[in-house]
Formats: sequence, C-alpha cells, structure tokens
Amino acid sequence: MSNACADSNGFPPVADDRAKVLILDTLPGQVSLHDPQMMRRLAAIGLALTVLTAAATDAEARRTGNIRRQVIDMVVIHSTGGPTCDARTGKPIWVGAGILEENMRHIEAHPKLGIHYMIDRDGTFRTSVPEDQVAHHVFRVSGRSIGIELINDGDGLDLFPDTQLASLVQLLRDIKQRRGITRDSIRRHSDLDHGLLPCDRTRRRKVDPGAAFPHESILDRVFQSQ
Repeated sequence: MSNACADSNGFPPVADDRAKVLILDTLPGQVSLHDPQMMRRLAAIGLALTVLTAAATDAEARRTGNIRRQVIDMVVIHSTGGPTCDARTGKPIWVGAGILEENMRHIEAHPKLGIHYMIDRDGTFRTSVPEDQVAHHVFRVSGRSIGIELINDGDGLDLFPDTQLASLVQLLRDIKQRRGITRDSIRRHSDLDHGLLPCDRTRRRKVDPGAAFPHESILDRVFQSQ
C-alpha cells in the first residue's frame, strides 16, 4: 500500500501534531483568518477555494447553500486528510484525517464552503447541506454534484474500515436510486481537480480519497444486481 501511495502521489504523510485537526475556539459561524491550522484543515479537506472574510449566521454558514440551478448528475468522494501548504513555513505538509465532529465544525464554520455528507470510520454519518442546495466542495462542478467526505488520511496508507465502506455503499445506492446516478458519475476528488500545490508545483494538491480507497470495488457493490 505504501508503494502505491508513493508512486501515485510521491508525497509521504507528515507526522506533525501541528498539522492535525484543531478544536476551534472561534465563535460559531465565523472563520478565523489568523488560525493557520484551520486554514490547513479547510485546504486539505478540499474546500478552501477562496478564503472569505465575511462572517455568517449559524443558519447561513452551517447547513444551507444556494438552490441548485443544475440537475444533480454526479457524486464526488473526498477524504478529510490530504496535502496542503503550511502558512508558517511555506512548505508542503500532510494534514491528518481528524475526527468527524471537529471536521464538521471546520466545514460548517465557513460562510460559503460546505459538504452534503460525512461518514466516520465506524460507519456513522452526518448530513450537512441539503442535497437540493449547492455545497461548494469541488472546483467547477459543485453545482451539479453531491459531496461525500470520508474520515481518512487520504495518504494511501490509512485503510478504510469495512463499516465505513458499508455505509458509503448504502448511501450511494440510495442516491443512485433517487437521482439516477450512473457508475461513471461517481468520481473521486482527485479525478476532477488536477491542480498543483502552490508551494510545490511538482505535487498534486488534491489526491483524495487516496490510493487506499477501493473505488472500483465500491462501484461494483453499488451497481450490483439486488
């Protein structure tokens, strides 16, 4: 598994407590622009397209988005861990997966960015922005897609537990049934965002959910005859 990670990303995980999730002490509905760990968390999750300074109410920031103007025809799978640039050193680092509650707090504290579902390692999941509203989770195709975050380092070494994958399969089957999603429309974040890290132009900025994610196996389970 480690060889797969090194070959595909060339970017080892960093064991650095400063790159782990920080329990926020900011006010609900606000984003601290002076909290580098929070910015790293948002970037690694794949949501930090733009850092916005506007504060928002709990209802605006946490669980709502704009009404969709495009038909949902895609699901995008993310992991909460991944590469980003350390604001302090200007060097690439790897942010660990964190835990569900802290990741939800980070995402839902942002006034513009968001996610529809997050699934923990034990298979429990949380909903955030409703499916019929836009959650900005991926570059260019958020308006037509549903975003699912998995608690995982995304480094190709952190294996996805069976309980987590079973919940993902169940959720994807449900979305497929309701939305008519096709097999080739269930995509990984890394399939869609090919940008490079600004602090190291030889590294991909979005590699999630990583080489350990059994993408084809999940699709087989979702689309098998039932």
